[in-house]
Amino acid sequence: MLRYKITTELEQEKLSQFLRIGLSCPAEGTLQIPEKNRNENSFDYQRYLFRQGTHWVFKADSISFQECKEGGNSILLSIRNLRLKGIAYIREHFPEESSGFVTALIFGDQRYIDEGDLTNYQRLGLVHLLAISGLHVSFLTGVLFYIGIRVGITRERMMMAILLFLPVYMLLSGASPSVVRSCSMAMLFFLLLLFKKRISAGAAIGSTYLALLFFRPNMLYDIGFQLSFAVTFSIIMSSSIFLQYPKKSMQLFILSSICQLAALPILLFHFFEVSLLGVFLNVLYVPLYSIILLPFSLISLLIHLLLPSFGQPLISLLNFTFVLCNKAADAASELPLASIPFGKPPFLMMLLLVISLIGLCLTWEVSFEKSKIWCGMIIVLLLLQYNLQRFSPFGEVQIIDVGQGDSILIILPFNRGNYLIDTGGHITFPIDTWAIKRKKFNTADDIIIPLLKSKGIHQLDKLILTHPDADHMGSAKELIDNFKVAEIIIGGWSEEQYRDMDFVTVAREKKVKMTVLKRGDQWVAGGARFAVLSPFEQEENKNDSSIVLFTELGGVSWLLTGDMGEEGERELLRTFPQLQADILKVGHHGSKTSSSAPFLEQLQPKAALISVGKDNRYGHPHGDVIGNLEGNSIKVFRTDEDGSIIYKYYKSSGTFRKTLP
Repeated sequence: MLRYKITTELEQEKLSQFLRIGLSCPAEGTLQIPEKNRNENSFDYQRYLFRQGTHWVFKADSISFQECKEGGNSILLSIRNLRLKGIAYIREHFPEESSGFVTALIFGDQRYIDEGDLTNYQRLGLVHLLAISGLHVSFLTGVLFYIGIRVGITRERMMMAILLFLPVYMLLSGASPSVVRSCSMAMLFFLLLLFKKRISAGAAIGSTYLALLFFRPNMLYDIGFQLSFAVTFSIIMSSSIFLQYPKKSMQLFILSSICQLAALPILLFHFFEVSLLGVFLNVLYVPLYSIILLPFSLISLLIHLLLPSFGQPLISLLNFTFVLCNKAADAASELPLASIPFGKPPFLMMLLLVISLIGLCLTWEVSFEKSKIWCGMIIVLLLLQYNLQRFSPFGEVQIIDVGQGDSILIILPFNRGNYLIDTGGHITFPIDTWAIKRKKFNTADDIIIPLLKSKGIHQLDKLILTHPDADHMGSAKELIDNFKVAEIIIGGWSEEQYRDMDFVTVAREKKVKMTVLKRGDQWVAGGARFAVLSPFEQEENKNDSSIVLFTELGGVSWLLTGDMGEEGERELLRTFPQLQADILKVGHHGSKTSSSAPFLEQLQPKAALISVGKDNRYGHPHGDVIGNLEGNSIKVFRTDEDGSIIYKYYKSSGTFRKTLP
């Protein structure tokens, strides 16, 4: 895999016209090992690439594009380049609101769908409609077969034509696991039909499953592969169940329920949440996409290619339909049951869920009455998983790796309190329009919220923003917007310094309580006391006005200092001359102005935690600070080297562990 940073708009324009699949270009750079996941339960990019057969990333410093050579004119390259041209055509001629959806439905590329729309579809369990699957393949092959027969082509020749068409379509649509599965099953079906042989649907999916794993064993770990086979297998094995119901609407509802149940363990394991609205919405959206939007998208594209003036009104009508669908999905995603976080289930819970689902299908086929015990079992397991944190005697303190910023998660035993201290965030600089990324990274959406959901956390009892710096509260707006927060705690002496910040507007709209804390304030939860030691008074230096918390968790005392510097440390020691702590969260990412020798000598910590970005531009942590810590025999944990740092405890004892080895 090659990674290269485009530096100018002119270079971007030239490359968009010049680059195509199959070119071979000389380049200079360095080989790097792909990055592992730096936070608990997050996406492991290194493992993903390894399973794709990629073990190195080549970071190119320069590429000699003028020396590029053609890699040949194979049919494979021609099809892949045709796919790129098709995507470019849709993006140029279709409105922005619908071009991403049409691209996904025809070419299997979801990258151009608006980020907000895609999130809504994911939350509602509708995202499978945007992935090419058996629905699309059945429609295409059915239409082609019908047209061929109507124009006088024999059935045998049409079957041969479809057998030739399906591999081409597989490549045109991106060859994702769901596409490969559905095309392979269709090819097997037509091949046997051509030779007048019959095969059961169960045997067809089983044969396809084994054949794909034989050639690509690592496909087993692909989420799309897992969902595609689980849902398709459940439809095949339970066909007699939904066919028992005479009404088509009831059949569709039962089918939707079965599909959602089949996907349930996989969705919980990978995404930690499910949508209860998904069952009902699929009853509406599946026919809408299969009968209207998919055919309409293909027809609009073909007519616009042949007769642009006739195709434009169709494209406008199609765009209007997509806009309505997306507005409805956006409204539905705000409803209470749109998305419910259950947390990542342990192995035993996964096993019991799968057994219960199989038992449900086997007994429901005979009689719905006999299946009720399995329905009850599934409900009990889901309720148990939903409330797992309430029964857990374990607590946790986690320094989340948010890059060059701070974010600390505190989970008290038996769900007696979930606190997040700072949200991380990035300092943004003005950039040209051409350089704006299609998907912007956001600490809350990409790191913190998935972590909270994986832990089965449904609400943050306190969101503590230590001081108004972007690397500490830059993602607060997104977090409050997309996750339930009971109370926001801010440092300083009034809300005035936060008044113009975007998160305040969202907090007021959602009626989130806001509290200003200063020295002397405290609260007690789950047997633990949280004392505010700073700010003392209104400081000119924002860092020294950070909220400083002292608490005892898991048998050790903690001092969490925000971005406090040396001046703040001196004031802290003057006010609390007997202050000591076992664990110190080092102030200001380990900059030279923090963790002075007198402060460490007084505090006598056993371990120091530094939240700092890998290869950051500031040179944090400073060598003098590391020297001071090691000189006092203090164990140092750093997020740039260790990833997230987790202290899990039971009653008065606990242990540290690192995400990175």
